[in-house]
Amino acid sequence: MLKGEKIRFDIHNILFSIYKFNKTLNNPSIKKTIEKHRKEDVSFINNVTLNSMRLHMHVLKIINIYIKKKLRDQEKILLISAITQIVYLDFKEYAVINCTVEIAKKLKVYHGLINASLKKISNDKLKLREIEITFDDLPVWFKNRTNSLTDIQKKRFINNFIQEPSLHLVFKSKNKLEKFEEELIKTSDISGFLINKKNINEIKSFVNGDWWVQDFSSFYPLYNLKIKDKNKKFLDACAAPGGKSFQLLSRKVNLDLNDKNKSRIQIIKSNFKRLNFETKIFNDDFINFKEDKKYDYIIIDAPCSAIGTIRKNPEIFFKPKGPNFKNLNILQEKMLNKAAKLLNENGLIIYMVCSFLDSETTIQIYNFIAKNKKFEISRFIKIDDQREYSKLFNNSFMLTLPDTILNYKIDGYFAAFLRKNK
Repeated sequence: MLKGEKIRFDIHNILFSIYKFNKTLNNPSIKKTIEKHRKEDVSFINNVTLNSMRLHMHVLKIINIYIKKKLRDQEKILLISAITQIVYLDFKEYAVINCTVEIAKKLKVYHGLINASLKKISNDKLKLREIEITFDDLPVWFKNRTNSLTDIQKKRFINNFIQEPSLHLVFKSKNKLEKFEEELIKTSDISGFLINKKNINEIKSFVNGDWWVQDFSSFYPLYNLKIKDKNKKFLDACAAPGGKSFQLLSRKVNLDLNDKNKSRIQIIKSNFKRLNFETKIFNDDFINFKEDKKYDYIIIDAPCSAIGTIRKNPEIFFKPKGPNFKNLNILQEKMLNKAAKLLNENGLIIYMVCSFLDSETTIQIYNFIAKNKKFEISRFIKIDDQREYSKLFNNSFMLTLPDTILNYKIDGYFAAFLRKNK
C-alpha cells in the first residue's frame, strides 16, 4: 500500500469509527492511529479529518447531485473524505481519486461508481465550491432545540460553525504577556489571540510555562470574577482540561481541584508541572463529595452537549445521533444541587457550559433558583471597557453562540453567577 493510500485509509477508518461507533477524536484508539504517523502526516490527517466533518453537510448536497442510489456507510464516508479533499482543500484530483478507488477495492465496495462520480465532481469543483447550506440542513435534534434563536442568530451560526477556531492564549501575569515573543491581538491585560498560528510546543515561553491555551469564552467569566479575599476557599469541581484552575491559581487563591476522569487528571498534572503550579487535586465524582468541607466559591464547568465547541469538535454534527440531553440535564441539575450543599453563606456558584441551548443554560438556572430559595442570580458585570464584549451579555448571564471577538473566533458559551444568601 502506497504512503498516500495508507494515510487516507487511516483517515477513512477514523471517520468511519466516529460515524458508526460514536467515537470522538480523543478516543484512545483514534489517537493511537494518528500518533503512529510522522509530524507532517499528522497535520495532513487532522486537516482532512476535521474538514471532512465540518463540511460533510455541504458534501452530502454534492453527492445527492451526482449519485441517486442509496449509499452504504463505507461508500458515503469514502466519498465525503475524497470530495472534501478535491473541492474544498484543492488537493490533486488524480492522487485523491486513485487512492480512494484503491481503498474502495480493499473495502469491497462499488469502486466503479466512486471512480466515475469523483471524476465528474472534480471537473465541476469550482462551481461546487459555491454550494451553501441553510439552517434547515442541520441535524433535526439541533433544530428542535434552537427554536428560540432569531433569524439573525441562525444566520450567524451558519456562517461561523464550519470555520477553523482561533488560538487564544492566557498568561500567568501581565508581565508574562508583555514579554511574549510572538504577535498577539490582546483581549485583556493577560490574554490575546495568536496572530500567526504555529506549533505552540516550538514557542519557548510555552515550554517555560508562561501561558496556556484557553478559548476566550471559557476564559472570560473568571476574568470578570472579583475576588476581594484570596483566603476564601475555592473548588473547581470539573477541572479538566484545567484552564479555569490555571486562571485561579495565577491569582494566588486557595483552590481545590477535582475531576472524575483519571486520564484527564494526568493531563492536568502534566500541565501543572510545565506551569509550576501546585494545589490539592481530587479524582472523585463531584456528586458524591462529602459535605463536611464547605467552600466560598464553587466552579462548575458541567458536562454538556459541547455544541458551543462545534468548530473544534465537528463530530457533534457528523454523528448520526445527537447528545443524550436527558442524562446531561439530570447531571447538570445534580451538580448544581451538590454545590448548593457545599457552599458557605454569601458564597458563589459559577455555573458554566460550552453550550447555548436553553435546556443546558437559562432553563437549568431558572429551575435551580425556583427550587433553592436561598439563591439569587448575581448579575454578570463587565469589568473592562471593550465595547465589543457587551454582545456576550444576555440579561444577567454571559451567553454567546460561536461568534467572533476582534475578528477572531470564539466558542459558544454560557456562564451564570449564583449567590447563596443567609
